[in-house]
Amino acid sequence: MNTATPQPQRIGVLILAAGAGRRMGGRAKCLLEVQGQSLLDRLVRSVRTLGLRTPVLVLGHHAAEIQAHLAQWPEHFKPRQVVNPAPEGDPASSLHLGLRTLDGDVHAVMVLLADQPLINAADIGAVLDAFQRRPPGAQVLLPMVHGVPGHPVVFDAAVRNDLLAATGTGLRQWCAAHPQATLPMLVDNPHHTRDLDTTEDVEALERETGWVCRWPEPAPGTNTDPASA
Repeated sequence: MNTATPQPQRIGVLILAAGAGRRMGGRAKCLLEVQGQSLLDRLVRSVRTLGLRTPVLVLGHHAAEIQAHLAQWPEHFKPRQVVNPAPEGDPASSLHLGLRTLDGDVHAVMVLLADQPLINAADIGAVLDAFQRRPPGAQVLLPMVHGVPGHPVVFDAAVRNDLLAATGTGLRQWCAAHPQATLPMLVDNPHHTRDLDTTEDVEALERETGWVCRWPEPAPGTNTDPASA
């Protein structure tokens, strides 16, 4: 069992953004602009602030639309991209695809969701710090807010290998099978569990924060229909 404390630069970062967003009207949720920045932009900036490796962005539905957005970014700032051709098949397929795309020398993996509007560099840094201070035998660190699991989740390279060796197995199943190796990070921070699934969620975010949220106009010729992705 690997219990060595990894340095931040040896942690691979996965950002999952393959969903269809049907409850959001079939939109790419990570492209929602909050205070003039897309959720994806805000998240990648937070990751970059901590000096972590270039994140791997897993796309699926809306891949072309998200890639058109990324094409406007400076080259050095863009995440690595991989597209899941069947995001509605195996529920763990996007995670597995991302894990295979990461560099082979990472000591640990951090998984983030692209539709969490409140996550910032301080939140991510706190999770990484807790993971680095984990007790021997703990392989997965999972933020837990009032009994609700959140993100980012961090796990060691041995867990990555286990997942890749078991087609169809997601992290939730791994944790259920290895409760002694799963460390809940008990926090009173709603950033870890707040996501955006519906237009009502966006309206609530605006009310509570005073932020201005808007959907960008799609790039000309970009397919935005999740049913045909």
